[in-house]
Amino acid sequence: MNVEELKSLQSEIIKKNRTCNLIGIFLFLIVVTIIISISIINGIPEFSFVFLFIAAIFSILITSIIKGIVNGKNIETFNDNFKKLFVLKALEKSFSDLKYKNEGFNEDFISKTGMIDLADSYESNDYVSGQYKDIKFEQADVHIQERHEETDSDGDTRTVWVTIFEGRIMVFDFNKPFKSNIQIVSRGFSASSFWDKKVLKVAMEDINFNKNFTVFAESEHEAFYILTPNFMEKIQNVSQKLNCSTMFGFLNSKLLVAIDNREDSFEYNPLKVINEQDIENNIQNDIKVITDLVDDLNLDNDLFRKEG
Repeated sequence: MNVEELKSLQSEIIKKNRTCNLIGIFLFLIVVTIIISISIINGIPEFSFVFLFIAAIFSILITSIIKGIVNGKNIETFNDNFKKLFVLKALEKSFSDLKYKNEGFNEDFISKTGMIDLADSYESNDYVSGQYKDIKFEQADVHIQERHEETDSDGDTRTVWVTIFEGRIMVFDFNKPFKSNIQIVSRGFSASSFWDKKVLKVAMEDINFNKNFTVFAESEHEAFYILTPNFMEKIQNVSQKLNCSTMFGFLNSKLLVAIDNREDSFEYNPLKVINEQDIENNIQNDIKVITDLVDDLNLDNDLFRKEG
């Protein structure tokens, strides 16, 4: 499939989506008419507002089901071909030894790092691995949710799914050798699990850094060895640029970075008319998150290798 064929498929998706919306509105109006009529006949108009709300929910649910039946396969085809035509080509220009697949990180892989709380629901997609400036990396989108039970004033209990992490997890080669694991958690990062283990909470000499981050380490000596004043400044600058809660984990000669930006990278809304320049800009912004981490943290510094 080429770009023009993708645009044609998108036009079909948009048309069918509009038709489904009209069906949903028509269905809602029919249900509302029936509810009002019954309420007036039975002389209980106060019930109509409750039933109107139910009608709206029912119409939205039915419309969503219809959209899934009518457009589900087309949207899947659109997404697959969008990745091949735009995302994959852009990634190939930026990275060597590239691997890309729709599936993300295996849950067991993230669990074994000991750095992320997997809570009750785990999803991951858009796995990318490759090399940038001789630094190997891999990354994927991850969505983690906790199940909460809420009870209302009537004593009725309902299940609510609360997102504790939605963003990207990235793993980079880290050339500076270290012997024990360290985790740096920014304020507001709620998916940390490393602190739950028998580790030390380490106060660094930088007061500003301590205000914005919490450091957990298996060895205080290793924490001070890795987190030099210069490197702490780099981490603060990176976190400020990302403008979201972050976690940096050092384990097994790797740097794990979790960015909780509540976004899904390398995606495109099939209902948004294709603008190739906008698409290219968005993909480049997603790629820059990876390259900026290597550049801003100076991960390709040869001095790290010499120290080993």
